[in-house]
Amino acid sequence: MLGAFPDVTVVDEAENGPGAISGIESAKPDLLFLDIQMPDLDGFGVLKMVDKQILPLTVFVTAHDKYAIDAFEVNAIDYLLKPIRRVRLDQALARVRDMLGARTTAADRLAGFLESDSAQPKSYLQRLPVRAQGRVLILAIDEITSLRVDRGLVFVTTPSGEFWTKYTSFGSLEGQLDPKAFLRVHRQSIVNLNKIREVKSFDNSTARLILSCGREVQVSRAQMRQVREALGL
Repeated sequence: MLGAFPDVTVVDEAENGPGAISGIESAKPDLLFLDIQMPDLDGFGVLKMVDKQILPLTVFVTAHDKYAIDAFEVNAIDYLLKPIRRVRLDQALARVRDMLGARTTAADRLAGFLESDSAQPKSYLQRLPVRAQGRVLILAIDEITSLRVDRGLVFVTTPSGEFWTKYTSFGSLEGQLDPKAFLRVHRQSIVNLNKIREVKSFDNSTARLILSCGREVQVSRAQMRQVREALGL
């Protein structure tokens, strides 16, 4: 149906909640058509896990009109009931075009403001939302002992367990972590330097770090020098 609109290009599709988060963060679309009932994580959970700075305009697609009020409470532009009628799709896209025009103007103003304020000191993450058994938890950043990438998502470990985040890579997240506390020690691992309790050296080129939570994290050869410098070894 979207193929009939020359100004609409489908850039990605996902079959479940985690896939939707990954697609949104990689493609950064202007518009998201989002089902509410999906495997692993529902549509509302997806929106809670996506960085608000890149959150696209959202049109919910659902077979149940009981979700309509909830959809608008999370600032959805519109919602479409299945089976989707062409006239309703036309109306939804018209709303999206109006919103995109207004958002572009606002984005230009914001960009100008940020450029003029570029000398402001950089602030780092103080809290990180994570998912755990259908709940959203807010972790203080100093609770985190390590982070790892697995199956296209970033997981964090704490003394109370491991949780998955909205991030799909270290790309944008690493720059938000205070480098005085967090260090990439492997292509797939970041550790909190303040949570390291022991260093197990295998030889001059590799080692394992024992964290306060009991977890072991391997240091890659490429990162050994930085780890030694950071720990004063």
